[in-house]
Formats: sequence, structure tokens, C-alpha cells
Amino acid sequence: MSDKVEIEARELVKSFAGIRALDHVDIAVPRGELCGVVGADGAGKTTLLRCIAGLYRADGGSVLPGRKGRNEVGFSPQGFHMYPDLTVNENIEFFGSVYGLDKKTLSERSDELLHFADLTEHRNRLAGNLSGGMQQKLTLACSVLHRPPILLLDEPTTGVDPISRREFWRLIEVLHTAGTTIMLASAYFDEVERCQHVVFLHEGRVLADGTVDHLTPGGMDLETAFRNRMSEDAILPGKVGFTR
Repeated sequence: MSDKVEIEARELVKSFAGIRALDHVDIAVPRGELCGVVGADGAGKTTLLRCIAGLYRADGGSVLPGRKGRNEVGFSPQGFHMYPDLTVNENIEFFGSVYGLDKKTLSERSDELLHFADLTEHRNRLAGNLSGGMQQKLTLACSVLHRPPILLLDEPTTGVDPISRREFWRLIEVLHTAGTTIMLASAYFDEVERCQHVVFLHEGRVLADGTVDHLTPGGMDLETAFRNRMSEDAILPGKVGFTR
């Protein structure tokens, strides 16, 4: 793994209607690393990934790659965002055209990704008729059609069955082994435990980040470590009790 930082946020601030979604966030992810961002709903995970992908313009601070590097990023949003009335093939063809792939390249990568996602037998099926797990795998396949060096995954396994969840993680590990830098947002502690680097995000702020071993001294489980950090944060000077 290279030490070159490929995803970075410095003093990143983003607000919506006067409510601060990200509050001076600092994160650095080296090239080739698998980074997990964990936090409850409303912690700012989606906003963080969208700022990194260049979909949101930050109100303050800096972010890499951001808007200038959008062609280098694959972004898999939370939920199903394919076209349900198009087939699996047609969705891939549409996104291939968005990325500017020529027909020959698109055909080769389509076959490759259908095999990779185990969707070859379903290529002529309407995307809206796929199972939740298959829909997520199709979303992933479309997000890496242009072979981006950076992949952002926003809670990709939410709402899928355990078998599909396991299959999806197999695909993530294949991409990571191939050298892709991956940042994954999740509310599942058992998922982020698989990551090389973990970020605790709470109410738009980074409570802690580091390896799982660093964050869980004495064999503590990751969820307990997160809750302990929340408790410490709640009693900092100027705070009274939990903020939420």
C-alpha cells in the first residue's frame, strides 16, 4: 500500500438550512486502504461521502478528491438508484455512456462485471424485479464501470439479507485486493471491523479514528469503544449531558 493520501478532508464543514452536518472533519485515507466510517443515522456519513465525491460543495475547509476529481471516483449511493424499468444490461449500457465508454470497451467491461457480480444469468431481467441484494450488486457494478481508483460506498448492505450481505463483502474484498481505495459508510460495527482504518463519526464530528486494535484497547468490542467515545465527548467542557 502506498503512503500517498488519496482521500482527505481538512477542517471540512457542511451545513443545511443552518444545521451543521459536518463540523470541521479531518480524515486522511492512503492509497489502497479500506476505510470504514461508522455512526448512527444523522451522523453525517452520507454528507461526508457526497462531499468527497464532489456532489456537495463544502462550506469550509478542503476535501480531496472533491469536485476536481469526480472522474476518479466511483460512488455507490445508499438505496437503489438504477432505472427499474430498464434491464440489467440496459442500466449498464446507460451508465457506460455517461462515463463516455466506447462500445467495444463497454461490451468487454459489461461481461466482466456481470460475471464479477454474479448477474450474468439476470442480464435481461428488469432491474426493478431483482432482489435487494442483486440490486445492490448492480449498483456496485455500475459504479466501477469506468475503473475508478477510488470507490465510495454509502451503507451498501442496508436492508439486504445475510447471504447477499456476505456476497457483497466478497466483491468489496476483490476490489480492495486489486488496489482500489475504498471508503465505506456503515451503521454496522461488524462490517467496519473488516476495515484497515475506522472513523467514529457522531453528529458531524470525528470522535476518533485509527485501526480497530488502536480503537479497542484491552479486547473491547468496537461498539463499546464507540459508546465510550460518545460518553467522553458528551462531558467535554461546555457540554451538558448528551447532545442527542
